Amino acid sequence: MARHGGRFVPPSVPRRAALVLPLAAQAPDPVAAVMARLAAVREVRASFVEDKDLPELDRPLTSRGLLSWRAPDRLEKRTLEPAPELFLVEGDTLTLERPERGIRETLSLDTAPEIRPLVEALRATLAGDLATLRRYHEVTFSGTPQRWRLLLVPLSVRARAAVQRIVLEGEEGFMSTVETQGSDGRSRLVATRLP
Repeated sequence: MARHGGRFVPPSVPRRAALVLPLAAQAPDPVAAVMARLAAVREVRASFVEDKDLPELDRPLTSRGLLSWRAPDRLEKRTLEPAPELFLVEGDTLTLERPERGIRETLSLDTAPEIRPLVEALRATLAGDLATLRRYHEVTFSGTPQRWRLLLVPLSVRARAAVQRIVLEGEEGFMSTVETQGSDGRSRLVATRLP
């Protein structure tokens, strides 16, 4: 407050705003901080346990395996139990293998508009690519850069017919949990970083 004619006069509102604005401009954007930390991780390996709640089953179906990410765009999910399965995305190519069933499929993500948003939910997050995430999803962030949560809702009606929402949680630059709610049930994958 300024002294004016022997009495205190509060500063004008514009002056207060001028004092506060530089502080607000310097406040870090937590989602940008998380994306920067994720982008800094060029390669990571993790083990996972995934529980799928399917309407036709009395209890969750549990699978275990390995995950790997290598920037800029290679994502691999290798299920070891209960049956071997490979889900691999490299660039715009998706490969799915189920050896016990004799299945090996390869397709271009450009020809699968209903799948690409689901792939990019994981891959763009791991790459710290917020622009791509927002191209395919409505993105809601909560938490802090140390412990964060992203809620993704696919923008595509076709993708949303399969998966209504995806919740990603992590700490610092590591995504530790992926939960999806889809038309065929719910799944929750918990990852543990490997050395």
